[in-house]
Amino acid sequence: MNAQEVGIIQYVSNGKGFSAVWKSSDFQVNEISLDGKEIHLTDRTLPDIMVFPKKNIKEFPSPYEQNQLLTADQWNEIDGMIKNELPLTIKIDVCGKRKDERQSLARVLSVKYEGLSFKTVCNVLQISKRENVRPRIREPPPSTLYTQFVLYKENLSTATALAKLYRSRKPSLRPKFWTAGDLPKRANTCQLVTAFDWSPLHVAGGLRSNVIIGNYKFTDKPLVPGHRIGSHYTIALRQVMGDASVIKANLESLKINGFINYYDVECFGRSREAPLHLIGKCLLKKNWQEVINLMLEPSAIDPGDVTGEEYAALVKYKVSRNAWLALENVPSGESTSIECKLLYDMKNRRKNVNRLIRSIPRSKLRIYVRAYLRFLWNMIASERIAKFGLEPIIGDLVYAYHPENGSTEKSQRKIILLDEGNIRNYTISDVMLPLPGIDGTYPLNEVANYNTNFLLKDGLLESDLKRAVKDYSVDVEYRPVVAKPFDIVWYFIRYSNPSETLVWSDMDRMRKKEKPNLIENGAFLGLVIEFDLLSSVYATMALREITKMDTIFDFVTPNVPGNETLKADLISRDRKSSAEPKAKRIKLMDTVEKSIPGV
Repeated sequence: MNAQEVGIIQYVSNGKGFSAVWKSSDFQVNEISLDGKEIHLTDRTLPDIMVFPKKNIKEFPSPYEQNQLLTADQWNEIDGMIKNELPLTIKIDVCGKRKDERQSLARVLSVKYEGLSFKTVCNVLQISKRENVRPRIREPPPSTLYTQFVLYKENLSTATALAKLYRSRKPSLRPKFWTAGDLPKRANTCQLVTAFDWSPLHVAGGLRSNVIIGNYKFTDKPLVPGHRIGSHYTIALRQVMGDASVIKANLESLKINGFINYYDVECFGRSREAPLHLIGKCLLKKNWQEVINLMLEPSAIDPGDVTGEEYAALVKYKVSRNAWLALENVPSGESTSIECKLLYDMKNRRKNVNRLIRSIPRSKLRIYVRAYLRFLWNMIASERIAKFGLEPIIGDLVYAYHPENGSTEKSQRKIILLDEGNIRNYTISDVMLPLPGIDGTYPLNEVANYNTNFLLKDGLLESDLKRAVKDYSVDVEYRPVVAKPFDIVWYFIRYSNPSETLVWSDMDRMRKKEKPNLIENGAFLGLVIEFDLLSSVYATMALREITKMDTIFDFVTPNVPGNETLKADLISRDRKSSAEPKAKRIKLMDTVEKSIPGV
């Protein structure tokens, strides 16, 4: 799927671009929390004190019960053995204790401590550390407790990474996760996650190298969607080819004027045959059978999100349209994907499409509806810019400025219309477009009609859209037409190995990976850009603005017809180690002198 198919058409500046390639490892994203701090993975050490699970709080010994069994000095001696690793063994005389008291003591010790072994020899209780196990002290939690940690993921969506965490533990230890929002899939990212009633020991086990967690702490509140400022991006563009003055002008334009705030291609799925917004349109038209067929389209599924057997089942179903035949090699009851569960429902409920649609989680259907609304937003934004350019017009929507003390701080609570009296106070960066169908304020100008026109082309009415927004609980959203990056800097680098690491991830730093081998007269030119973006703004649209190229998955292709040959050439340049011709090299003019961060 290319950008034009989902309404990504216009640019802020319409000059020339340049060619470049990038891979998911060149895209580093760090969430920015509400307190303005960038989230980084810096420590994978489990805390010395482990929190006792809340569901077993009644079993945790009270201070009174502990003092009845051992003296304060004896408890302090055990704590000291764990914290200071000395002595190696503690001996406690239990000769005067009854059998039930010894049993209570054994239970309290096993509940309060982890990684210790206990045995009684000749009325002497011997407490020592288990081999190859780090001992810890458990503590009772407050009334509500959440484990907070940093999630580092590589080339995975946030949902897929959390699903891996979820499936890595046995069912009794599977919690609910909270995040402030999703981060890009095709990147190396770091973000905060909270889990209720879950020990870090439970979180850390059974993970693969592309999902790493650490920086544990405990909190009494979960994360809430949207409770973050945005994200910090560090992006490396490889094998840059173009005119130096054009590159510099495009970067300056990005810094000053920003870029069209489109929803990225990734919002619409990975399949041209079954994009998410097409499924959403079929939902609005109540074409249930088509919805099911598109959901089960193998090309719409990321193979990393399902098992090999599940993916093979989807391929079989596409060919045979027979759920029984498709599921013959999928172990019964072991499938966790929504798609295979849908096949099982088809197998059990025959062809009752109404019941099948009702069996699909509402959250999944909401994704399809939102994708269609985002598609409409992109189309409306492109049409508005094509007709009226990058200037505000009377009837546009903006957030009101705070009236007190002449402050220019925007109020996020009130949307107003532009008129002749206030239009001079605003620029295109202030203009908002609502997500179509929401129960809110719409522009009072020609732009308001664009939504109706696009719906009619798809065989839909405004009433269909409003009904879907209500039925699937789509939130009210006003989106700026133009977005600007904050604190943007860039610099050029030279390198000779086409697979050279150009920017370090948090895991590269933790593993103390060898520094990038940058050569002053290297064969290839790279461009590293750093900036901050607010939540729900896509960095790939900023790259599209400066390169004038469509960003598709792990490489970038020019936004011009007949680009297949150039696309193949760009990919082959990334795999060949031959030197770049001197005539095509970009002279480093007025570049920012800066070393790679963290090196």
